[in-house]
Amino acid sequence: MRRLLAALLLAILVGLIALHFGLVGTGHWAVDEFIVIRSYRDNGWPAFVDRLMTWSPRPISELLIWAYACLVNWQHKPFIGFSLALLWLTLILAPLISFLQIRKPFSEHSRGSILFFYLFAFALIGFLLLGHNPGELFYWPIGAAAYLTTLSAITVCFFQTALSLTESHTGRMITSLSLIFAAGSSETGAFFAVAFGCLSLTGMAVDAVRGSYSERKLFWCLVPVIVGTGIFGLLVQNRAQSQEAALAAAEYHNFYLSLKAALGQTINEYLVTGQRLSSHGVILGLLLKACFFLGVRYCWLSTGIRSPRKQALLVFGISIIATTYFSIAASYYAYGEATNDRHHELRQCLIVLLITIVALFSCHYHLPTFETPRPQWFGTLFVFVALVLVVPERFSALKHDYRNYSASVENRRKSWNSGLSDGNTMIWYSPPPGRMVKAYMIEPGTYDLDSNPSARVMPLMHFFQKQRLEIRPFIATGN
Repeated sequence: MRRLLAALLLAILVGLIALHFGLVGTGHWAVDEFIVIRSYRDNGWPAFVDRLMTWSPRPISELLIWAYACLVNWQHKPFIGFSLALLWLTLILAPLISFLQIRKPFSEHSRGSILFFYLFAFALIGFLLLGHNPGELFYWPIGAAAYLTTLSAITVCFFQTALSLTESHTGRMITSLSLIFAAGSSETGAFFAVAFGCLSLTGMAVDAVRGSYSERKLFWCLVPVIVGTGIFGLLVQNRAQSQEAALAAAEYHNFYLSLKAALGQTINEYLVTGQRLSSHGVILGLLLKACFFLGVRYCWLSTGIRSPRKQALLVFGISIIATTYFSIAASYYAYGEATNDRHHELRQCLIVLLITIVALFSCHYHLPTFETPRPQWFGTLFVFVALVLVVPERFSALKHDYRNYSASVENRRKSWNSGLSDGNTMIWYSPPPGRMVKAYMIEPGTYDLDSNPSARVMPLMHFFQKQRLEIRPFIATGN
């Protein structure tokens, strides 16, 4: 009975992930796509090299963006759903990359153990979506190329750590590659790779003192540290002094005040799932995190898999905490406030990974007489309760966006057809406002290129090479 309920719960989780995945077709462009893809179209490789060397020295994400731009410029279609689907799959398949490495040891376990491993894995993937509003991180192509790739790489590193796969040569190579991909995708990934690598090297130094050090195990984390340090250094050099403040704030380009302000904001984001601190938000956030913690803890105990070393879990956990704090401090330093939804959404995902790490750490402490059926019941129960806390509100948002799915796709098609048509004028049909997918919204009206329109309008006109642009508002039809 308990395995049947666990299988049903697993099916619900997979179904929820699929429902979120199904909305990639309504993903949106922002001003970045219109600027970057046009520059690659008009200037070719020099534009790519210039952006890589002077503004965004993130080779992995920039190569992904360049490949996407080439496809768009070749076919003259946005390919939003296609590009986002590929990036989503890297995250969804992250547990399978590690699972394939342990297929032989798993043959010693029962089918029930494998079932609860999948429940553990997809509860984690599911709550990376359900623990907060996915927004830009999952539904914006250029943002996803950098930050969803970062999340996928860190998630692969998590499963490698959780399953103790760094004890084998192949496992260390895959973990090292995941860290390099994280470092090459974003500044957040670069910092995580450096923090994780340095802490791992510190642990190796401690092992050397104890006489259990192996020189061959050094390079798998040393290389990501070198790569991450280089990328992080270039990012600081290129962006730190040139970034304009979002508002006049004392924290802007003030190292000490940025660190001070980031401390309170970090605590805020760890307490609540959204950005607003309130009594209701704190209680709901803590209750959700507690149920998720207990759910993944008991699911892991139900697998019968040996818990990873405490040192490895501490290294990963401290790296996550340092990375979330750095992300907020860097935002205060560069902009004067904690800005950009994609950064906030990535931090919320990292917090979910941290809770899972703490749950695995707690698995070292349980009663030796703890019978297997009991954690299986507890794991299923607490994951179900966590879903009950978030699914009703999320289902309402999903229902809203699916109701507007066809209108969103149709308005995009008409806008692109108008933009690619002959002549100097075009019509942009505003998409319906989404609750899950935030569309690129421009104030309705008529714009002329000679009248110096706003920064949100001009890149669109340059991209389609038009002199006049009419923005038509979305008008909902009766259901």
